[in-house]
Amino acid sequence: MLNLSSRGRAFLVIVGALAVDEFGNETLIGLTVLESDYFLRHQEYTDQRLIHLGAARFQLLMNRHLLARQLVLPLKPP
Repeated sequence: MLNLSSRGRAFLVIVGALAVDEFGNETLIGLTVLESDYFLRHQEYTDQRLIHLGAARFQLLMNRHLLARQLVLPLKPP
């Protein structure tokens, strides 16, 4: 399981951001377990140097995650 608070996990479930991979591991949709872990840890960084060093990887993972969510979630009529 990802290192999430129960409140954080509940929110991600509601917005359709969590998935379970073929091995039964909790992940962010569109990402592997390791990528999901990195993504969540990066969001918690407060050191500007670490944020900057990981920005390109974080952005790539964010884009992949958001695209996967769009493909999985049903479209709602206006």
